[in-house]
Amino acid sequence: MTRTAFEHLFSPEEAEDLENRTVLLEGIQAWLKAHAHLSQEEAAAQLGVTQAHVSELKNGKISRFSIDKLMAIASRAGLRPKVLIQAQAQLPA
Repeated sequence: MTRTAFEHLFSPEEAEDLENRTVLLEGIQAWLKAHAHLSQEEAAAQLGVTQAHVSELKNGKISRFSIDKLMAIASRAGLRPKVLIQAQAQLPA
């Protein structure tokens, strides 16, 4: 199994959190790109955040946002993130 860059740099829990936040951030960035006709202020009003947060989202400032915050922003954008729960691979005994 190929490890992600996050898995090489962080604990398993931190890596998973960053991977999940990255997926959410990328979805929100795609929404912002599709709505590029909006000013940052207009996008902020639709997403329920400040203009500064829109700028941070566009610039990939992932550390500024929790999963909860990204889920709320995605929901306000009309996106429907799904959570997939699967068992971890068992290590040989």
